[in-house]
Amino acid sequence: MNIIAVLLFAALLVLLQRVIYKKYWNRALSLKLTFSANQAHEGDSLVLTEELTNAKPLPLPWVTAKFSISRNLIFTHKQNSAVTDDYYQQDLFCVNMYQRVTRRLSFVCGRRGFYQIKSMDLSASDILSTQKLVSRLQSNAELTVLPRLIPIEEIEIAVRQIFGDVEVRRFTNPDPFQFCGIREYLPRDDFRYINFKASARTGGLMVNRYGETASQELIILLNLQTYSDWTHNEIYEESIRIAASVAGMFGDLGLAVGIHSGGKDTVTDSTLNILPGCGERHFHGILEQLARITLAKKPSPIAPVLDNLRATEPVYLMISPCHDDYTVESFRNVLERGLSVHWILPALKDTLLRLPDDIEVTRWDVDLLDYKQSSTISVDLPPSDLEVPS
Repeated sequence: MNIIAVLLFAALLVLLQRVIYKKYWNRALSLKLTFSANQAHEGDSLVLTEELTNAKPLPLPWVTAKFSISRNLIFTHKQNSAVTDDYYQQDLFCVNMYQRVTRRLSFVCGRRGFYQIKSMDLSASDILSTQKLVSRLQSNAELTVLPRLIPIEEIEIAVRQIFGDVEVRRFTNPDPFQFCGIREYLPRDDFRYINFKASARTGGLMVNRYGETASQELIILLNLQTYSDWTHNEIYEESIRIAASVAGMFGDLGLAVGIHSGGKDTVTDSTLNILPGCGERHFHGILEQLARITLAKKPSPIAPVLDNLRATEPVYLMISPCHDDYTVESFRNVLERGLSVHWILPALKDTLLRLPDDIEVTRWDVDLLDYKQSSTISVDLPPSDLEVPS
C-alpha cells in the first residue's frame, strides 16, 4: 500500500512539474543577440554576443538557442554550427533561477552587405526531460559591412585620365558658401582657411574644405548587369569596391561626388541614386548604400541611363563589367555627344575582351586567387563560447 502511495505521489510530482514547466518555462526568459558594432568594413573582426536571461524562480536544466545568418560572416569557432547556404548556430545553455548567461562568438566580416538576425528559436525541457518545449523570439540584430576601400595608389593609376579632365575644368578659387568638411593642412593651402578650433582639438593644423566656384561634379555610374552565366560574383564585388574608393578619393579632392546604380537595395528593392555632394557624411552615406546592394536581385541596365545623360558640367565614370552590344553602343553615343565619360571595365585576369577598336576602356584585372585567399582569413581573436553568470 505504501509503495502504491509513493508511486502515485511520484506520478503526481512528474505531472505537476510538467504542467508548471509547460506554462511558465518561457516566462521572463529572453535571448538578446547584439553585434559589437553596427558597422564595419570587409575584413574587420567583430563579436556577436548571446545573452540569455532567466528572471524567474524556475531553473531550466537545458535551453537550446538556434539562429541563422549569412555565411559571409566567417565565424572563427565551428562548435555547434553548420554552414550551408547560411551559417547556422545552435548553443546549449544551463540556466538557474534569476541567472544571466553570456556567450561571445568571434567572426570576421568576409563580404560587404546588410545582415540581419530576424528570429531565434528557443527549445527547453522540464526538469525530468519528459517533454520538449519550443518558442520563437524576434530579434533586431543588424550589421552593415561597408565595402573595402582599395589603396589609393591603385585607384590613381586607373583614374589618372579622369583626374586630368577634372583639373583642366577646375577653378582655383574656393566657394566659401559650400562647406565640405575639415582635413589636415597641406603646404599649398591658404592660411585663411585654417580652422583653429579643430587644430587645437587635434594638436595639428586643420583647414576647412570648400567646394569650387565651378560646378565640379563626378557622377559614378555603377553597372552590375550580368553578361554571362559564367561570370563570377567577385567581379561585381570588386566593381562596388572601385566605386567606393573612387568616391572617397575624389571627395578628398573637394569634388562633389554622386553615384547611380541599377543594383537593388536588399531591403527596399530600390535602385541607388545619390545626388552629387561632398563631406564625410555624404561619403559615408555612399558607403552605406553600396553595402546594401544585393546581387541576388536582377539589376536595372545602365544603357538607358547613358542615353539620357545631360551634356553639362559633370564628369561621368562608368564602372561596368558588362560590355554587351547595347552597353557599348550607348557608351559610343555618349562620347559622340561630347560628354566627358570614362569606362573602367573589371574583368577576370587573363581573359580576352572583345571590344570595338573605337571604344577605349580602362581595364581592371580581378584575380580570383586573391579572392580565395581573402576569404580564408586567419586572425587571433578572443575565445568563443564564454559563460559569464550573473
